[in-house]
Amino acid sequence: MTNFTRVGDSGALAGAATDIAIEQLGFYSLTAVRTGSGILKLINWSTGGPGAVARNSDSDDQAGEVSAIAVARNRNLTVTAVRDGSGDLLLISWNDGIGSGPISRLKDTHGKAGAASIVTIVPGPPKTAADLVTAVRAGNGSLKLINWALDNATGTITRLGDSDDQAGAVSLIAVSVPSPNVVLTAVRAGNGKLKLISWGFSEDGKNISRLGDSDDQAGGVSEIAMAGLVTAVRAGNGSLKLISWSLSPDGTQIQRLHDSDNHAGAATCICISRLGDARYVTAVRAGNGSLKLISWDVDPNSGIIQRTGDSDDKAGAVSDVALAVPSGNNITTAVRAGNGTLKLITWRMED
Repeated sequence: MTNFTRVGDSGALAGAATDIAIEQLGFYSLTAVRTGSGILKLINWSTGGPGAVARNSDSDDQAGEVSAIAVARNRNLTVTAVRDGSGDLLLISWNDGIGSGPISRLKDTHGKAGAASIVTIVPGPPKTAADLVTAVRAGNGSLKLINWALDNATGTITRLGDSDDQAGAVSLIAVSVPSPNVVLTAVRAGNGKLKLISWGFSEDGKNISRLGDSDDQAGGVSEIAMAGLVTAVRAGNGSLKLISWSLSPDGTQIQRLHDSDNHAGAATCICISRLGDARYVTAVRAGNGSLKLISWDVDPNSGIIQRTGDSDDKAGAVSDVALAVPSGNNITTAVRAGNGTLKLITWRMED
């Protein structure tokens, strides 16, 4: 049985926030949020200690209006991907102070990407020159992947290539990098069903090729999150469901393995992170409106999924949830609390 111990939280150290994203920086965490005034703000936090969470620094007024936020870290820099005030995709590189120092804006991609209404970003596959990959819902409603190179000395972000018109209409997007040369997107397709699509990349990062997809192996969904080869979705009945998948070595074959069946109840604001070969954690807004963490073991060979424990009633009402990739058994959640403000909560997970 897995137990979750609530270690500490940030109390009233942050104001109103929506569109919350979080990145783990070892002993520290960085949140990127849309403030009450509608602008992007980054905040550094100390989250690795045994008690209360401490606020270290923030980006103040270095960014403008946004309406969607995603964050990734590569080459020792943080990069935010946002939908800017004009409705376009904008990437901004930051010196993040490694979680404790000042946060400084470096460069951005203004004018290098078009309209986007859903925004995700991940570090690129190791075997390509693409340091970052964005997967977005483009202005025509279709899925588009764009590769970017990041100069760690200056923060300059260079567009390398994109997937053009190789995918159709989508209304939800999640993305992961399950192998050194393949990116996997999980989308809600035009028919409302979950579809996984695998993508291959040229070594120079300039070409993206669609390799395969999951076709009709999954049903209707209204939320999607993904870590590795596991998707966490809000199924047609409103409940949380985990689905494990296999991917062939060449990335062309995607096969559904197992799912969590009815081992979780109603959920929204679904997030998932991976702790190792077998352990995954989901953070959700449960049916009663409160935050709940659930631990799962997924057999790396068979894909069989087993629920091992949860956080029970140790957290209150939330309306937005973000989950950092855990550092050991230490987990950080960033939520929009019942009063509409940003709150970080740290947890210790033990078997």
